[in-house]
Amino acid sequence: MPTVSVRLPLSTTRPGDHVRICSVAPDTSHAQRLREMGMLEGRMLRVVTNSDPLICQMGECRFGVCRRLARCILVEPIPQDAARSA
Repeated sequence: MPTVSVRLPLSTTRPGDHVRICSVAPDTSHAQRLREMGMLEGRMLRVVTNSDPLICQMGECRFGVCRRLARCILVEPIPQDAARSA
């Protein structure tokens, strides 16, 4: 039986969650800027804080995304053991 991945907006994650980016909504005027910042499909990130702005960490880089934009980024949770090995 195929595994169904749960996709949810980045804005609904909790601090400490490790997630993989599934999509960045193309209808937002900021989609290109988000992609330039590294918010690319398949990239993994860790949620540092879920306030406004939502703070994410990708590798050694941390950056903030306003909640409105965080709602446009769909992610799927990554199990903790898989996140550590990445």
